[in-house]
Amino acid sequence: MNGKVLITGGHGNLGSWLTKEFCKSGYDVYVLTRSAKTKIPNIQYKLIEADVTDYEGLSKKLDLNFDFCIHTASFNEYFLKDYPKKALDINTLGTRNLLEILSKKKIKRFIYFSTFHIYGINSGIVNENSEPSPKNDYAATHLFAEYYIKQFGATHKVDYTILRLSNSYGAPTFLNTDKWYLVLNDLVKSSFEEGKIIIKSNGEPKRDFVWMNDVTNITKCILENDVNGVYNLSFGKSYKIINLANIVKNVYEERYKKSINIEINNNDKTVYNDLIVDNSKLINKINFKMSDMLFVEVNRIFDLLQKNNDLNE
Repeated sequence: MNGKVLITGGHGNLGSWLTKEFCKSGYDVYVLTRSAKTKIPNIQYKLIEADVTDYEGLSKKLDLNFDFCIHTASFNEYFLKDYPKKALDINTLGTRNLLEILSKKKIKRFIYFSTFHIYGINSGIVNENSEPSPKNDYAATHLFAEYYIKQFGATHKVDYTILRLSNSYGAPTFLNTDKWYLVLNDLVKSSFEEGKIIIKSNGEPKRDFVWMNDVTNITKCILENDVNGVYNLSFGKSYKIINLANIVKNVYEERYKKSINIEINNNDKTVYNDLIVDNSKLINKINFKMSDMLFVEVNRIFDLLQKNNDLNE
């Protein structure tokens, strides 16, 4: 199944992976972005420069009939000034603006990338029946957006798929990405630039890391099979941060033929329990097998940093 697909945030960390994959798969791809200064090389797609928080401007720019919308645009820079307001404006009200505009165009499916953080827990097992209990603005604003999607599903018959994503990983498309603070990116960048791996915790926190190429292929499966409803999108098991750091260490030492140390926060005495983000509802629905590509992507992140370093020498 091909068609005309709108990818919001299509130049972002995950969005750029989706843009590349859907272009290669023969879809007519339109990328909605706030700034069209950059473009992903070697693929063909159209750019729409607009802000999801500006309803009138957005409505004028989205004057086409799209078959599908994959909505990844969100705001997670919690360390910036006025974050709560910006998160509400972009993550929640921006999603509603999209829904109102696209529902008038009889869009076939609206796929929304929410977050497993809406559950508000760091241990135990979470599935789609677990009660949401967001603990921060990022989670709360995504949960509010989910409610708007369900609202438009009921009132405007918009078919939707909500994906509660765990921690996705993969080499950034652009070196100037603003996502270097993400765990895997940060560990690799720290080792490359500082010659050491710095962990802010005692290394024991556990996170579920899902490969972005799996995410893109699952998204295609959802469109091709008309998968409706709310699903966790995760790897299905967790890694300790210290285990992730050791992967980075092993790759670094193999590449550069010298040892590197891992520094943990010895003042962190927290006991971290296991976390399982259950993905069985989705995996069974589309009969998909998840991949573990951490070593490959760590190498690709090093490649990106090395290429930039070589260019600047």
